[in-house]
Amino acid sequence: MKKIEKGDKVRFLSTTGSGIVTSVNKGFATVLIEDGFEIPVEVSDLVVIEPQGKVNPFLRKGEFTQMETEKEKIIETPQKPEPVIEKKQRNEETPDKGLYLVFVPLNQESLISGELDVFLINYSSFQVAFQFQLFDSREGFFSHATGLMEKGDAFQLATVEHNNIKQFGKIRLQSLCFDTRNGALFETEISEAELKPSRFIKEDNYIDNPFFDELAFVYKITQIGPSNAVLPNIPTPIVEEPAPQEIKKEKSYLIDRYVVESGFAEVDLHIEKLRSDHKSIRKEEMMLIQLAFFKQCLESAIGKGLKRVVFIHGVGAGLLKKEIHDILNQHENLQHEDASILKYGIGATEVRFG
Repeated sequence: MKKIEKGDKVRFLSTTGSGIVTSVNKGFATVLIEDGFEIPVEVSDLVVIEPQGKVNPFLRKGEFTQMETEKEKIIETPQKPEPVIEKKQRNEETPDKGLYLVFVPLNQESLISGELDVFLINYSSFQVAFQFQLFDSREGFFSHATGLMEKGDAFQLATVEHNNIKQFGKIRLQSLCFDTRNGALFETEISEAELKPSRFIKEDNYIDNPFFDELAFVYKITQIGPSNAVLPNIPTPIVEEPAPQEIKKEKSYLIDRYVVESGFAEVDLHIEKLRSDHKSIRKEEMMLIQLAFFKQCLESAIGKGLKRVVFIHGVGAGLLKKEIHDILNQHENLQHEDASILKYGIGATEVRFG
């Protein structure tokens, strides 16, 4: 069995669902699941389904699970009009087809601190071979990553601290695109760009985007389109591909990991249970992380329709308990009280729904 590493796409053994490993420490891994949440999981409960580096962000965002085709079909199949559903206006537009560099802060509560995942995204209908280079003032450009991406793929280039983002200040990308449908080969492109570190310390630069549910800094490196494609000498007939069948999957919830019996879950909010790197986290950040995870689990429990959840928050100075109760008091359709002292001691709160 492959050793679990940061960046691997993994599947859970004891329940349904999958995610991306963001850190591994002493038998535990922090897994970013498709709902955008990070959860701690024992390594023994995981199996690798896709090695580190290659992930598909569009599987985490419903409206972009299928890429648009670049060419018009010879025969169009009439379709029933889709019902118009009013959606909350988002600050995003359908992007041009191309290669994008996307920086996703791991801590969505504090966008300009902590670590960022860096992805190269192939938002096109073509296969792309690439070499991604970084710049060093002494060595010049050097190869950082190479790979082959199918349409809709993303390649995780790195996870970096904000104070080390300057290593991506000057980049070069060499790309070669190929249309697998008709054999068209694009001209090789070399694109260079400079990203000032000051752009990463402005929260307004992290926006809603069509690639991830999280806010992210998005930069288009190069555009991909049919205008620069070179058709092969031997004509290849275009065969209309059948429309892909939509894959129906059961909706998963963050709270699923903590369900101990039907309708009931237990969530331990102690920082060592949430983050494998808890020893390096500053004290003033710990409660922010705990509260953010509590809110995520509470909303997840409501969405799943659980009857009750026990949140184990510990005693301490009582600040975390007070903040949790203040949040719970804002919800009219739930009740909360101290959980069983015999089972949990005096550091837990039970929430009842409905």
